[in-house]
Amino acid sequence: MGRPAIPAEAFEHGDPRRYRRGCRCKRCTDGVTIAVRRQRYLRATGRGATVSPQRAARHIERLRSLGMSDKEIQAESGVCQNVFYRITGQRSEIRRDSETRILAVKPRQVDTPRSGTHLPGRGTILRLRALAADGWPAAYLGERCGKHKQFIVHLQNSDPDTAVVRRWVAGYVAALSDQLAGQSPEDHGVAAHIAARIRKTAASKCWVGTAYWDPDDYDNPAFTPAIEDTTPRRQVIAENAHWLMRIDNLDRATAARRLGVHKSYVDHALREHPESELAA
Repeated sequence: MGRPAIPAEAFEHGDPRRYRRGCRCKRCTDGVTIAVRRQRYLRATGRGATVSPQRAARHIERLRSLGMSDKEIQAESGVCQNVFYRITGQRSEIRRDSETRILAVKPRQVDTPRSGTHLPGRGTILRLRALAADGWPAAYLGERCGKHKQFIVHLQNSDPDTAVVRRWVAGYVAALSDQLAGQSPEDHGVAAHIAARIRKTAASKCWVGTAYWDPDDYDNPAFTPAIEDTTPRRQVIAENAHWLMRIDNLDRATAARRLGVHKSYVDHALREHPESELAA
């Protein structure tokens, strides 16, 4: 199901968006007439109705730096979520009136627990990558963190050695990682084919699941997950599968999901490396 339509009552009289939703009072009729005439004037003078998103995106970054959340900026500007993240992603031009509404939001310092200082982003990024390797979609993680999925994807693809995140974001992600580590997304309502696609994408980027990390290792730049050493990958999978089946009493299918691979891969790995049972 899509998002419910925004009712006319959500906008003030005189706003063209209220007219487009059925209000035909004089103020709304005059408002849409003025908007149409302005668009015609802009086109006639060669300026058009669309602009580059760069100026609005820079203003959003300034508002964020003061502690304002994305939802607060959207509410004050009246810009919908899709347009908001099209602006921040700077993927295409936006309507001039969208830019005007964003620029009209006055910068102010927000003194809330969600503001605060910045921290190195390494631990946050690697935790989100590990959860993706376990099969957790960015949309699910974003919902749990109070962020849009595109924000999660942006972090996952950032450079862990240079990126910074706000303290509250780091805290949310660390707590979420502790809650979801070792759990199967399929047991939490994530469709199996979606989880499988997320795992495949993460594997193509050499991201490894939460089974390969201890909580303190995410923030340690000297730590490298075992799967990245010179040991053959199947041997590593076999050793970790034996460990999960023995310590956590999991069956092969569950251990495979925990490791971000298919059960048949675990079967092959265990056949090729029977000695891994002793190493695990």
